[in-house]
Amino acid sequence: MERTLIVAEKPSQAREYAAALGVRGRGDGYLENEKYVITWCYGHLLELERPEAYMDLDRVGKRWSLNRLPVLPSLQAFRRVVKSGAAKQYEVIQNWLRSSDIGEIICGTDADREGQLLFQEVWDAARCSKPLSRLWISSLTTAAIREGLKSLRSAESVAGLAAAGNGRALADWDFGMNLTEGFTALFGSFDAVRKKPNVISIGRVQTPTLALIVEREWEIERFVAQPFFEVRAEFSSVNGEYLGKWFDQSEDSKRITDPQVAEKIVAKTQGKLGRITKIEQKDVQEPAPLLFDLTSLTIAASKKYGFSAEKVLQLAQSLYEKKAITYPRTDCAYLSEDIVPKLPDHLKAVRQDPYSNLADEASLLGVPTGKRVINTITAHHAIIPTTEKVAIHKLNREEQNLYDLVVRRFLAVWFPPAQYHQTDVVTMIEGESFRTKGKVLLSLGWKKIYDPDDLEDEGVKKGKKKDKREQTEDENAALPPLSKGEDVQTKRVFSEEKSTKPPKRFTQGDLLKAMEGAGKQIDDEVLRQQLKGKGLGTVATRPAIMESLIDRGYILQDHKALKPTEKGVELIRLIKEKLPQAQLLISAEMTGQMEFDLSKVEKGELSIEKYMTEVEDAIGRIIKELRSFEQRHGKTPLALAPTAHASTKGKGKEEPRARTARKKENQVRESAKQVDENKVKNKSQVLALGNCPKCGADVIEGQKGFGCSNWRQGCHFVLWKTPICGKVLTPNQIKSLLKKGKTPLIKGFKSKSGKSFSAYLIWEDQSEAKLKFEIETS
Repeated sequence: MERTLIVAEKPSQAREYAAALGVRGRGDGYLENEKYVITWCYGHLLELERPEAYMDLDRVGKRWSLNRLPVLPSLQAFRRVVKSGAAKQYEVIQNWLRSSDIGEIICGTDADREGQLLFQEVWDAARCSKPLSRLWISSLTTAAIREGLKSLRSAESVAGLAAAGNGRALADWDFGMNLTEGFTALFGSFDAVRKKPNVISIGRVQTPTLALIVEREWEIERFVAQPFFEVRAEFSSVNGEYLGKWFDQSEDSKRITDPQVAEKIVAKTQGKLGRITKIEQKDVQEPAPLLFDLTSLTIAASKKYGFSAEKVLQLAQSLYEKKAITYPRTDCAYLSEDIVPKLPDHLKAVRQDPYSNLADEASLLGVPTGKRVINTITAHHAIIPTTEKVAIHKLNREEQNLYDLVVRRFLAVWFPPAQYHQTDVVTMIEGESFRTKGKVLLSLGWKKIYDPDDLEDEGVKKGKKKDKREQTEDENAALPPLSKGEDVQTKRVFSEEKSTKPPKRFTQGDLLKAMEGAGKQIDDEVLRQQLKGKGLGTVATRPAIMESLIDRGYILQDHKALKPTEKGVELIRLIKEKLPQAQLLISAEMTGQMEFDLSKVEKGELSIEKYMTEVEDAIGRIIKELRSFEQRHGKTPLALAPTAHASTKGKGKEEPRARTARKKENQVRESAKQVDENKVKNKSQVLALGNCPKCGADVIEGQKGFGCSNWRQGCHFVLWKTPICGKVLTPNQIKSLLKKGKTPLIKGFKSKSGKSFSAYLIWEDQSEAKLKFEIETS
């Protein structure tokens, strides 16, 4: 009997399919029983060939040059080769695709553009013509997998997705390969410190994102603070005191810029009787926030815990693979109609401490069905907890924190809106108007899900008193009973000088918003959902773009703020001022339109041929412009990337055990100091083992550990020489860890029971130098 082949994206996903289907047999690179064979990729097993493969190198030479460009293979001419280290698993998949034992194929990779593409690459290479179906699921629970296998999609229904994935890959290749070589040939140089070329990397999404950061820096530099003055008054009524702020009734937003005008208002109204001329009161509702998509989850986690965008994606993927949350790489904050009957099961799964009481209360309120929850979705619905109960204590602390965000946001939409009583009061003194706003919480509604300190609404917080000056601007302040026409005493009137503030530098969360909005930060969450599809990159690729900009020396991160380096600023200035054709590279709107066109390819509304023609035309114009620039100005090297980023990535809220943290920091400083002293004493023998994951400087060996040579600038990265299960890491193992993310296989570890085992060491948290075992499997 012929069997069904399921191709998963990675081994962990394959194991979940096997568990759901009762597949227990194990082969070399696959799992099997009498009905199914389940194999897997390791992400992309194939990669596009380098430009040199399409060149006559005897004619154009091996050295990067504008004379070799452009290299623009036709759609049919592009070739893919097996990635280094992937040959064995690639052959396993190819053999099964061609096997007479297999009657039909199911694509079971992640249900998104990249997941479809990495399967399509191996499928096309096999020239397989067997029946093909697509498994499309939003969680890895047993129920979701079995249900998905009952409702498989046809290969034709995802053909557009595969075409869009291919279009993205080919366009990125065309832009990156051609323009990186072109810009480097013209504006690059040799970095004598790093002993390698200073590459001027260009990317379809990377470069306009850099432009956003540079433009913001220029706004800050150009900013000139403008002073203004606010006049405030303290009033006393029969029932209590309140505060007001002067405003111009004819122009509500008008500011006082002349200090003499402010003082005249103070002198005119000081000690005079006031009268309440207007009171408007109304009850208002504040609905629960929308469910999380990946962007809003990243922003929330960055704000509360200081997680980077890359970190959030990593944690969310881990929670997805542990069946804790649904598919994380989604740009949708809504649920579909068909999930409504299943929502009680999702709620039941979170009925455990610390959510038990909240889940019980939510179950009595009924399933949420409003349009803020149930609406049109894109490929995947919002991120919510799955229907399987999670052993929360088995999650690491960072996973617990992210899971908590998802669970509480899910619980919140079951609860009614928060209810407020809002009051707007106008008090007149000698013809001058003073406004007072107050908002009193009547019912917490969904806000009972959160601790007071977690709520952005300051009016819900308890136990935090503000001084009177702050309260004049607090629209959430409680007011005494007041009535229209009532006379009040003016206790004090005062003026305060203020100043306009410059725009803030982007944090990673801010930049995500700007990338999503193609350069415009869109804070309104409903509007943000309506404008999907025209941003820079996708929810899944944006975190990697930020990391690339840091790694390539274009930006650095100072605590939470992203700042451009001299290299980054010079590149954007060059394009903006001297290369008009290349300005499409820094246009967020233009790149956003390309992303939108890819979505049209996915829907079958635009052919991939037409999309690629537009890409090729743009690249041809830019290469022509670079040649013209070279003829007029010659080679013009840009600034080098900084040799070390004196930056500190945001680490979220400080642990309450400050003394322990301080002790650990001192230990790190001491070890780093020894590393630095060792470097000075024996400079000729100290070799760099790799780049520091935190700042990019050299990691070198010290007496007690392998530490960052940039410790004096504040980088505290260090891997101690403390034995790990009886083994002390060697310099060569550290080299491999820093370069590849894992050590070679280490034999002779001893467990607590004294049993020997072999394992790789891989990163658990790279920036914090935390390691974990990856056990060798047979």
